[in-house]
Amino acid sequence: MSNQLIKHSMIYSLFQLFMIFAGLISFPVLTKSLSTEEYGTLGLITVSLSMLASFGKLGIQHGIIRYREDYEKTTFISNIAYLALLGPLALCLTFMALSLLLYQLDFIPSNHIDTVLIVIFLAFGEQIRNFIVNYFISEQESPLVAKIRIISKVITMTFTLSTVVVILASAKGFIYGFLVAEIIVLSLTLFIAQKHKLFTGISLSKVSAKIYKPLLLFSIPLLGLEMVSMLHAFIDRYLIKYFMEARYLGYYSAYYNMATMLAALIIGGLTTAVVPAYLKTWNEQGREATEALLSRIFNGLLLIYPIIIISLWVVSKELFALLTTDEYIAYAYLLPLIAMGVLLQSAMPLFSAGLKIKKASMTMFYSVIFSAVLNLILNLIFIPRYGLTAAAITTTISYACIAASFAYFGSSTLTVRVNFAIFLRSCLYAGVFLLLSPYIQHDINVIQLGLKVGAGVVYFCLVFILFEKPLTLFLFNSLLKRNPDAKQAVKPL
Repeated sequence: MSNQLIKHSMIYSLFQLFMIFAGLISFPVLTKSLSTEEYGTLGLITVSLSMLASFGKLGIQHGIIRYREDYEKTTFISNIAYLALLGPLALCLTFMALSLLLYQLDFIPSNHIDTVLIVIFLAFGEQIRNFIVNYFISEQESPLVAKIRIISKVITMTFTLSTVVVILASAKGFIYGFLVAEIIVLSLTLFIAQKHKLFTGISLSKVSAKIYKPLLLFSIPLLGLEMVSMLHAFIDRYLIKYFMEARYLGYYSAYYNMATMLAALIIGGLTTAVVPAYLKTWNEQGREATEALLSRIFNGLLLIYPIIIISLWVVSKELFALLTTDEYIAYAYLLPLIAMGVLLQSAMPLFSAGLKIKKASMTMFYSVIFSAVLNLILNLIFIPRYGLTAAAITTTISYACIAASFAYFGSSTLTVRVNFAIFLRSCLYAGVFLLLSPYIQHDINVIQLGLKVGAGVVYFCLVFILFEKPLTLFLFNSLLKRNPDAKQAVKPL
């Protein structure tokens, strides 16, 4: 694991740390300002927005990272710029025209047409911003990426929360605030890109089928992959809405959102930085070095995965008692169950490394389709019987299916050396903490939460120092750069 990768991971992780704090501000504001029904509705709107935005990106964001090193900058940017603008713009106008037609035919109620049009525009803005950010990720400009995303989050959070609290406490109020924020954020992102000369030298004459044809052939299957992945991630929301009362969707959305924020904080920085890192290692150093890099990262995740799940189980009730209203607390057990699947999903860039390197996007597509169908069938069978618990568990099962298929089909290109002893040790450490946690008691909820978190930090720090010394020394030396040969100074995972 190179110092450069650790540097970029740390920057992305600091951004994720900011995002979690921002989320911890907005989360209680929304759960306490909106009814559970409105919060559930907002959840459906936001996931629909995410799916629409993903569709409009045409999968090109994946091609940007994969093909950037293969072409000269201005030639590559020229091809990307026209694809990134014309494709999303055409889709945006098409969806708006279709929505207005459905409104005229009374398929869209008059009190919802404004929300539909706003969501389409928001998706368009997100698509443009995503292309710019992914280009900077491909250039490993992690400070600039973090800057753009932090500015975007601050502006969006300011306008959405202000609208909900002061003007209109509803899902529609949130969307109105989001619209104002998106106009500002998109303008600032384009300004930053221009300031960094992103568009300098681009020309229509440089657009060539030799570039955009392989780019689209690689990207479009990944568009299907991403769309199916989004459907896979969110189908449970729609089925909960169909089979259960609206308030249950609010409960599930709250715990899913929290699990997503925590996963982004814990491994989001690493998984953002690792793709360009292992592609660069593959191109410059070959298979053996890439396998060694991914093996160390993967085994490190094996070490922390059980610890994270058990820790969330221990603190979930106190955490949601602090951040939400009382009606959410009865479903605190959902947090670790949902987190199991969300953490697996967040680590997919590692599982798919072999397939991405050999550009086997169709294999990934078929794997995700199979898992999505499995997820749909399991949800249809078990949600009516077991409710929210079934939705959480089936999501984890289907994500495990994706991870296993990615790893299996990519093993001909890369073979990650998995150390299951690390996983077993982690389960032991986590199990001991689970047994000790009932003895941490206090009458005041926030103090009890603080005691549990503090005890967990102290306990696991001691465990790592005493029993996982190679990993601890490696990270310490790498982060502080006290020993340039830290990679050889400790035994790799």
